[in-house]
Amino acid sequence: MEDGSDERGEELETLQSIYPELIIDPARPYNATLDLLVAPTKPLPVTFTPEQDVQRLGYLPPLHIDFELPAEYPNEGPPHIKITTSPPWLPEDITRRIADEAQALWDEYGGGMILFAYVSSLQEKAEACFGLEELTLSTSLRKELLEYSVRMKRELFDKETFDCEVCLEPKKGSVCYRMERCSHVFCVACLQDYYNNCITEGAVNNVKCMSTECGGSKRKDRLVSPKELLQIPIAREQVERYVNIKRKKKMESDPNIIFCPRQWCQGAMRSPKYPKIVDVSQIDDSDSEAEEEAAQPSSDASTGPEKRLVGVRGMDRLAVCEDCTLAFCVVCLSSWHGDFVRCEPRDANQLTEEDQASLNFIMKNTSPCAYCSVPCQKSFGCNHMTCAQCKTHFCYLCGAWLDPGRPYQHFNDPKNKGCFQRLMDGAEGDMANGDVQFGGRRGAEQLADFWEEEAMRIQMQINDEDTR
Repeated sequence: MEDGSDERGEELETLQSIYPELIIDPARPYNATLDLLVAPTKPLPVTFTPEQDVQRLGYLPPLHIDFELPAEYPNEGPPHIKITTSPPWLPEDITRRIADEAQALWDEYGGGMILFAYVSSLQEKAEACFGLEELTLSTSLRKELLEYSVRMKRELFDKETFDCEVCLEPKKGSVCYRMERCSHVFCVACLQDYYNNCITEGAVNNVKCMSTECGGSKRKDRLVSPKELLQIPIAREQVERYVNIKRKKKMESDPNIIFCPRQWCQGAMRSPKYPKIVDVSQIDDSDSEAEEEAAQPSSDASTGPEKRLVGVRGMDRLAVCEDCTLAFCVVCLSSWHGDFVRCEPRDANQLTEEDQASLNFIMKNTSPCAYCSVPCQKSFGCNHMTCAQCKTHFCYLCGAWLDPGRPYQHFNDPKNKGCFQRLMDGAEGDMANGDVQFGGRRGAEQLADFWEEEAMRIQMQINDEDTR
């Protein structure tokens, strides 16, 4: 009996050296408990009823294993095993089955010590979530299970060490962040520096994962959602600026959006397509993805931006400014004049001097995107441009659309006489005062300016001859 007692004690001590979390009961030296981590290889879909809310959990509350080694163990009888979970998320039939496996394993071994083999088999089954492909539980368990999964994920992450992909320094997980979509890891300091800089400068289309591996996949090359920015954490004021700039860019590129005619306001018309942002923490990943997909040019012309019909009638002309609540007509841009009043589009001569000067500068010094018509001005580099708003590839010289797969073919085709072998014309940028001949709308403006100056020169020459 004493030899059997020594064998039981030695086995528990050996198991404790392998699993330090094993607790031996001081009052009953042949009884012990072990909490075994349940981390499925693939997150387990859990449906909480009656709401039918489905959550994919990467961590579930541990198996609580109670070991009792009777006097006849290990030679004459199996150990007594009891398995529970708290809260009780694992079905009872499964807990009974895996507890009974200790008896089957002891029979297979023909007697002897089996605790390590048994615990190892439980670990393998836990990784496969005991054969469960999905699980249905009561909503009363939802909060506790979700909080546990998030807490365990964070605790295990904090204990690891990672090489930040930006500063290349080894950092503890407690000062790092794992991107939700692609799982790339960066230190929080690098993420905050980069994202704050992008948002401050208005380059919101660059608020993406910084790993070079993400650039080649259309699915991964997404903007970071506002909810994830708050988790990094980025200051709430910066996240609100990020969301508002994205929204403003979308509205400015939408030909169906009209802006308030009041010069001191210039707010956009109310539109269900672009609702006012109330709480950035409520904007989830799917909302962010839908915004980005809307920004991409479509290959199907029928799904492109809807053009406003000529001669808008009746109440379709009514718009309300989302900032100052002014009701105005989208045709004549006057205060709302009623349903039955005929109106005409505002004449260009009604533009203020400041608006006209701004329009003249844009016409003469920028090239419009071939898809969304956003004005673009080059600071340096070649004439293959990518629109910062919709990512369309176009030629800076003539404004033509370029094939994203072969953008430089446009500059190598002799048929394109205006752009042939002119990829690097004006490489120092527009502000270098280079004499670059453009095509398209901008070229027409250049030609009009040339003939206006030429006419003035000829007129001055005639006047000089008349005075002699």
